[in-house]
Amino acid sequence: MIEYLLFFITGICAGYLISGKYSNKLQKVSLNISILLLLFFMGVSIGKDPMLYTKISGFGIQALAISGFSIFFSILAVLLIINITGSKK
Repeated sequence: MIEYLLFFITGICAGYLISGKYSNKLQKVSLNISILLLLFFMGVSIGKDPMLYTKISGFGIQALAISGFSIFFSILAVLLIINITGSKK
């Protein structure tokens, strides 16, 4: 846990020192690279699981239902908040 806190503090210090002309572009590039690496290593760990291929059909239907309801209720919540606040930006 302390490692995560140290990385976080190091990132804050680096952001403070780098703030300037190229900091926004550097931040976008580093964020994209880190997300791509995270997705790659998640894919590697999923691909290493031999039992996953047998369970994938059950996961597919369940994932479709969960994602469908999540999208539906997210849109519904946004529309409700827009109607309550009366603001469209």
